[in-house]
Amino acid sequence: MKTLLFFLSLIGTVFSQTPKDLDRIVRKLAPDLVDATVAIIVNGGSGSGVIVSPEGLVITAAHVTNDPKKQMKVLLSDGRELPATSLGVDHETDGALLQINAPGPFPFRPYVETKTYKVDDWVIATGHPGGPVVGRPAPVRLGRISEAGTKSGFSDAITSSAMVISGDSGGPLYNLKGEVIGINSNISGSWRINKHVPLPSIVARWDALIAGEAFGRPMQPQQEAEDLFNEPYAKLRERFEDALNKHSENDPEAMALLKKPRLLDPHHMQKFIDRWEPDPEAPKSPQYGLQLEGRAPRITSIVPNSPAAKSELIPGDVITEVNGKLVSRTTDLALVLRQGGKVSLTINRGKTVELKPMEVIARKHFPQPVAGVIDMIVIEPTDGDKGPDQMPKKDFTGALELIQEKFKNSIIPLKNERGKTLVSATVIHEIGQLITKASEIADIEDLNATVNGKDYPVTIMAIDEITDLALINIDVKGLAPVSWEPKEPKVGQLLITPGGKTILVGVITQPARNAPKKGYELNHASERPSAYLGVTFSAETSTPVIETIELGSPADKIGILEGDQIIQFEGFPVSTVEALAELLTKRSPGEKVEILIKRGNEEVKVKPILDVRPATAAGSFDRQASQRDGRLSELSARGGDLSQRRDNFPYVLYHDQPLSPRLTGTPLVNLQGEVVGINIARAMRHRSLAIPTLKLDRVIEKLRAEALDN
Repeated sequence: MKTLLFFLSLIGTVFSQTPKDLDRIVRKLAPDLVDATVAIIVNGGSGSGVIVSPEGLVITAAHVTNDPKKQMKVLLSDGRELPATSLGVDHETDGALLQINAPGPFPFRPYVETKTYKVDDWVIATGHPGGPVVGRPAPVRLGRISEAGTKSGFSDAITSSAMVISGDSGGPLYNLKGEVIGINSNISGSWRINKHVPLPSIVARWDALIAGEAFGRPMQPQQEAEDLFNEPYAKLRERFEDALNKHSENDPEAMALLKKPRLLDPHHMQKFIDRWEPDPEAPKSPQYGLQLEGRAPRITSIVPNSPAAKSELIPGDVITEVNGKLVSRTTDLALVLRQGGKVSLTINRGKTVELKPMEVIARKHFPQPVAGVIDMIVIEPTDGDKGPDQMPKKDFTGALELIQEKFKNSIIPLKNERGKTLVSATVIHEIGQLITKASEIADIEDLNATVNGKDYPVTIMAIDEITDLALINIDVKGLAPVSWEPKEPKVGQLLITPGGKTILVGVITQPARNAPKKGYELNHASERPSAYLGVTFSAETSTPVIETIELGSPADKIGILEGDQIIQFEGFPVSTVEALAELLTKRSPGEKVEILIKRGNEEVKVKPILDVRPATAAGSFDRQASQRDGRLSELSARGGDLSQRRDNFPYVLYHDQPLSPRLTGTPLVNLQGEVVGINIARAMRHRSLAIPTLKLDRVIEKLRAEALDN
């Protein structure tokens, strides 16, 4: 790759791109790029946009605003929520404009009018993945251009490796001068393929868009907000409930559901309908009756009365060949089985069996909408689509390879009895002490570490469940402990992960904070500051029984206790967490409210004064947030494996390296070769997590003390 040359207005000189240059530029630009990025709240959902004039003109995606002259809200980086009106929309390119209806000036970024970018240029994407989260600024993500289109977000787009996801739609793609060159539009399953509307295609219709004109039709139909965010499967649920009542007398499982009703997902509802009232014209699919592990083709269970149940196959068998061809992954086997027809399976016990499938009703696909978030359009890649190479060529990587070499005796792969790498471990003492990700190895009986081609048995000394770190020991001398950098890296700082086949490069995307468990990271949803009571409820029930109380919160100050059940709020009976939340959203901080609680056999009346929700408040379990997290995880997993445990960490660094779960346990390293954290999870398409060095000291000290006690 030729040396890239940039004229940077930041320092007014032309120079060759090096890792240190890139680090300095991105860190300096990041605050201003985030300030100009906004969340757009419309019809109960949200997308992103970028302010491009001090008067409040915003560029976004057409599939965010959808139509001209719509009223919506814009959430600024400083927390202000302001009214806005959509101007023109261009569904042919996926570009759109809107105007903030409030006096400026506003923070803004310049935009390009012609093609000033090229393949291999570094770019920065911002937006609000998953919607605007309380207390979280818009994350920045680094990438490179692999296709430098000019005409549309769909065909001849800018394609980059800056990873975006639902909620980022309409957010900006910047060059290293801080100019907007593209608008986040759509993605494919691959993490490396992210498409952006080129600014030249928006500028070409600028006057018409300013005038409020509309072009083309939406790429995909939008559902009404009520259907999308409240009950997207209402009709299916009605059919299921009718069938349930009809068939309960003859079906024990249906009778049990009537006695103890529970909310079922659409796949389970459709399964019951197919059982009770099968559609003779429904599409069929072959079924062999095999339940397999997610990765290796090991049989975990066999469906009763299926072809597999009538064969010699048993749970625990590993399928090694199908139709005479070797298979090592479940996906390889699944691709053959989905074609149907008779198959010949060879298993690890040396036996070969033949199976002929039975025809069953095909499993219907139910796309899960992202609650409260405007979906990123997902387009499967064509043969011409390609992501950038994992890394730039030698003119950039030379300095990084020196760092990679430094860690060759500090990063050790951990393997199971079949020689498959599960995770990695980082050396913290030359006597053979290492730390790694605990949840991936806790149940592995025969765990080995590979050092210089030789396997050594691993002893797990102690585990810290809060951080998911394990202290392990191997009987090897000559290992090189890493050196730590306690200073927390800044947003935009360039970091690398050594230890893999290629060097992973990325940036810190947002300030360090906790990583809440599924359903506990709350979106901004109100134009008023969020009223805060300071209690959390159990995720296992919808009844508002208090599970925890935040220290110093209004609930704590008034004397509410864990185990109390809220039964009335301002005189209104409440029987569910959702009903309570709806009443609470109508209140503002500073208001005194009357709450009736049930404490054992007593009823107690309290009058707390609501407060402003702090950014660090855990909040309560939110089913809409849980649905959002589930959909984002599902979308992320289409591009690669995610860590089994990928949330519920007390304090982590967020970065954008496309980390394989096998590289969790590796060090996250700055350009001086110092460790700033330990990679702990590949969380989502756009997100990897690391435990910062500042927290590691205490954890390692605790683990060593527990190891001595054991």
